[in-house]
Amino acid sequence: MRLAFGVVFGVLAAAAPAFAHHSFSAEFDATKCSDITGVLTKVNYENPHAYIFVDVTQPDGKVAEATFQLSSTTNLKRGGADRPTLMKSVGKQVTVRGCAARTGEPNRYASPWMKLADGTIQRVGQDVEGNLGAAER
Repeated sequence: MRLAFGVVFGVLAAAAPAFAHHSFSAEFDATKCSDITGVLTKVNYENPHAYIFVDVTQPDGKVAEATFQLSSTTNLKRGGADRPTLMKSVGKQVTVRGCAARTGEPNRYASPWMKLADGTIQRVGQDVEGNLGAAER
């Protein structure tokens, strides 16, 4: 009985992280992407996804914080977007391509790329629009 309980508990515990991770299309809408410019305020380099936070000035002059979900830290490092690279733009203006949350939650996006303060285009997520090269033009 103890062995059976242990096996069941072990299988459920191992599967728990899988329930928390969703595909891009489950959370974000690839038909609702736009370029968002503002000041990068924070970089959370964590698993399963990294996040960046950007203060964006709205048309009424108020500032709203936009949250962008990025790829995994492993993918970011492989692509050259390690934490030190992203941190160099904190406090500076950046432009981030953001695909809106399906829930309609304001200022929540997934990002395929961003333009750092020094002008470098950095891939930071999945190219769901199929036009990552357009960012470099």
